[in-house]
Amino acid sequence: MDRDKPNQTTLQSWPKPQPGIEPDSQPESRPPTLSDAFATITTEDFLQVAKKPCAREGLLTGIAAGAGFGGLKFLLQGNVPKAANWAVGIFVVGSAASYEYCQFRRRAQRRSMMRRIEVVNEDRREKARKAAEERQTQVKLEEENRKAQKAWYQVW
Repeated sequence: MDRDKPNQTTLQSWPKPQPGIEPDSQPESRPPTLSDAFATITTEDFLQVAKKPCAREGLLTGIAAGAGFGGLKFLLQGNVPKAANWAVGIFVVGSAASYEYCQFRRRAQRRSMMRRIEVVNEDRREKARKAAEERQTQVKLEEENRKAQKAWYQVW
């Protein structure tokens, strides 16, 4: 976050430090447990989910796919628990697949943008090189013209 702009929020990709845990302290000798992982999750994390790249698209796609498939399953079989299970499963799979596909597109777009920047930089270098060569040939021509315009006689 910018120090001069305290009212602006910045997308946090790492969780905030937990109070009482020193960052430079020695790690515990026991392996982390599931309860340790859940202890690091705060309510603010859930409020910030929609601000993460691709999370919103993934969740909306999962909700739509789960609701659509669950509703279709209910209409075809008439069994609410099975339809609900299928809806939740399709929601999870659809959300994960949509999120990963969005991340794939973002990586491809980033690679494409880097390549475009490289091409533009190569073009600029090539233009600068050609301009420098043109200046050198222009200077040589001017020098030759000055020498050619010199009088062939000399007054002493």
